[in-house]
Amino acid sequence: MPPYDRALLHTAARIRGIKTPSQLARHTGLSGPTAWRIWNGIGAPRGDHADRVADAVGISASSLYHRAGAAA
Repeated sequence: MPPYDRALLHTAARIRGIKTPSQLARHTGLSGPTAWRIWNGIGAPRGDHADRVADAVGISASSLYHRAGAAA
């Protein structure tokens, strides 16, 4: 799986009022440590996590990966 576009995640999240990993955790139902890793680029969201993150920030899960892959 290609790396995800963390800048897109942060931009979309901020538009939705999500500015910290703990806010991402609350909006997605993910654990705090999982949200922190995704927010800080320590691991890419996959499967259900990617869907939950994408829904919370208002983008498609595939766009997290397609934009990063296109930029490479």
